[in-house]
Amino acid sequence: MQDKLKWNAVGLVKKTKQLKEYIKRELKEKENQPAHQKGRIAPLSGYLEELDHMLGQMEKIEKIIIPELETLFHVEFQTPEMIMLALSTKSIRNIFQDLNIHFRADPNRPLGEQELGELASSGDAAVVLALIGDAALDLAVVQTLWAPSLSKTGELTEKRKLVASNENLAKYCDEWGLYSSRVYRKQAIKSKDTKEETIQHLKGTLVESILGVVYLEFGLEKLLRIVPLIQ
Repeated sequence: MQDKLKWNAVGLVKKTKQLKEYIKRELKEKENQPAHQKGRIAPLSGYLEELDHMLGQMEKIEKIIIPELETLFHVEFQTPEMIMLALSTKSIRNIFQDLNIHFRADPNRPLGEQELGELASSGDAAVVLALIGDAALDLAVVQTLWAPSLSKTGELTEKRKLVASNENLAKYCDEWGLYSSRVYRKQAIKSKDTKEETIQHLKGTLVESILGVVYLEFGLEKLLRIVPLIQ
């Protein structure tokens, strides 16, 4: 039997806090220096603001979103960090990549290049989780709505389409508070594309990412019990 799919935890919250505290100390040191030696205070302040914002979103996920999802799904997530990854956007890749460059010549850097590389990759995790969730949801919906009669095949296809549609999933994204809890780079919050169809797609993808976590941690059986919640 194939081993269960899983990811190793990267310590997203802990390491982001380490970066924030290091930059706070670095800023304090520069502020006490003569004006001509202060150097790049503005970029450091920008990094600090971004990390503080991200940690605020992570705290919201930890204290509100995860407990609510666990109650709704009747589960206890084995790796809560996975929910944070599911709600992370690609924009956070940039902040960790920028910090990697910033710390390149620092012998006392708080995190190594590989660690910051892993944190940067966390911004792409949601895409993979959504891919898994989308595929698992399709199978779970088919099994839930299955009818033995061949005359019902067309009906099954239509029902599956309705349940898995972005329009339907977006409703549950709002109900579960996912969209406003995303972990993103503050600088990248303004999107040029605010069409309703685009927003619905983003919200549908967030639900698929969460379902991807459920599938990875608990398998198809638990997902089958969740399908009735989103019909």
